[in-house]
Amino acid sequence: MIKKLKAGYIYMKDWPLEDYLNPVFAENRVKKSMNFANKAIPPLLFLTIIWSLFIGGYFKGVPFIYALSLNLEATLACLFVLCIIPIQGLYWFYRRSVTPLNEKQQVFYRTLCKKLDHTFTLMPTMRDLEVEINYGLKKLPKDFLKEL
Repeated sequence: MIKKLKAGYIYMKDWPLEDYLNPVFAENRVKKSMNFANKAIPPLLFLTIIWSLFIGGYFKGVPFIYALSLNLEATLACLFVLCIIPIQGLYWFYRRSVTPLNEKQQVFYRTLCKKLDHTFTLMPTMRDLEVEINYGLKKLPKDFLKEL
């Protein structure tokens, strides 16, 4: 599972945020959502713990352990849900990276490989397409993405 999450992270990190790719692929939207979640989740975790202590009466003089134990199940459930969101996103990126290309994407992949003088695989995946798009963005003008 750790290898899958790491592969998903690499795919997310390498995916280009190009405007031409927005209507065709969901990766841009999910990558932006993951970046937002990485910034928003740590404060939400902190606020969840503080809120649990507040509801338990810690700020009114109730001992810490007792205040925390009053809402422990709900607090742990909230913390679990908040912590699982980035893991779910990384797993989504992994699943997406091993997804085979459809026919139209395969045609684009093969023409891009021919333009870049690369050999193409017979059963390309989204990861293969991402690698070629990144290489094409370095070597070709961005207009080649309009063919998608």
